[in-house]
Amino acid sequence: MPGILDRVDAYGAHPDQWVRLRGDTSATLCMCFIHGGYWRSTYTARLMEPLMVRMGRDGVAAVNIEYRRERDAAAMQADVRAALRRAREVFPHARRAVVGHSAGGHLALITTDEAELIVALAAVTDLAGGYAAQSGSGAVAELMGASPAERPAAYDAATPRPSTVPTLLVHGADDDRVPVSHSQDFAHRARTAGAPLDAFEFAHLDHMVLIDPDGPHWPSVWAWVHQRVDATRRGSS
Repeated sequence: MPGILDRVDAYGAHPDQWVRLRGDTSATLCMCFIHGGYWRSTYTARLMEPLMVRMGRDGVAAVNIEYRRERDAAAMQADVRAALRRAREVFPHARRAVVGHSAGGHLALITTDEAELIVALAAVTDLAGGYAAQSGSGAVAELMGASPAERPAAYDAATPRPSTVPTLLVHGADDDRVPVSHSQDFAHRARTAGAPLDAFEFAHLDHMVLIDPDGPHWPSVWAWVHQRVDATRRGSS
């Protein structure tokens, strides 16, 4: 039976395998949020809570995803996929728009098989480049446990690629945590491949303002999401 819910569900046995689910089970749009923090356990889903609460209203469902942060890229991907499947089970009529920030943007871009739309906010898209630049005080080295030369196959498997899922990249040109080149290079690869991708680049947009519900970019992002959802509905009618 349709109904309004606000609850936390476990999708696995680990304490960090949970999702907060909020909204009407008959909703036709579900915003699914993946937090960042350079894959480190000190950063949690609480980062996305204000955004999740703000977006999960007016008939839109919202899901806040927690996942294991144990220096295991494959485990994190598996967790996000499992969480997105839970979102589909709870909100079966909804198109899932996956919103990932920073390292969460990396996870969103690599789990496109479980999404209908992707919004990547200052996403980490180049693990080898991040390793070389020692981004996040060596966060990529921590995640991968070795250099790209030592584990080329692992880096290849953990690096996002353009997909057929409509994707929006959002980045500030002055971002000092994840350089805007991550989004610029990914956008170039996507356009070369003919993938459906748009990019909003702002001259001044702080890394953490990207997940502020009052951030100046959200009207444009929200309009993009609704345009894509409306286009999908027209195409299926």
